[in-house]
Amino acid sequence: MPRNKEFDYTEKLEVVRNLFWEKGYHATSMHDIVDVMKLNRSSIYDTYGNKHDLFLKCLSNYAEFKENQYTKAASIEGRGIEVLEYIIRDVVDQTLTDNKACLIVNTIFEIGSSDDSVKQLLLNTGASLYQILEHSIGQALEDGDIKSSSQPAVISRYILTSFSAFWSHYILTQNKKEVMEMVDFLMEQIKK
Repeated sequence: MPRNKEFDYTEKLEVVRNLFWEKGYHATSMHDIVDVMKLNRSSIYDTYGNKHDLFLKCLSNYAEFKENQYTKAASIEGRGIEVLEYIIRDVVDQTLTDNKACLIVNTIFEIGSSDDSVKQLLLNTGASLYQILEHSIGQALEDGDIKSSSQPAVISRYILTSFSAFWSHYILTQNKKEVMEMVDFLMEQIKK
């Protein structure tokens, strides 16, 4: 008869996700994982798989969190441009509050180009986030609040790639005001 798990699956996943977030995939050892999860190796392997499987589960869990964040932000009432601006500011505020880069951005730079399963997960997540942004952009174009002749897909890619630039500036300066000025500039560019 199998033994019941005596720990919360999601809670432990979030604990180790934060470890990967802090140290990165390559710098995180199985010893680190055992220490932070406070589980023995066999429980980790039986429940989550090897380090790579565990990382994919963590990344997937985080991607779901980000999709939920975007979806919730996109559900506010207002014109398309107001919704879009709210999403952008919400994402930037969350990053500055967490005081760490998006786990997805970190992962892109660390192993996104060398690990096909990670790359595919990131592409799928990106597609979901683009779709959420594109909906608001399409509405803003329809409302005449965005004058650009660029396609919503191009604008959404521009927005998502801007997030890593905001974070890199904040890492160096620790100046939230400057980052928010950059967000204001981004909104000005989108509206042109």
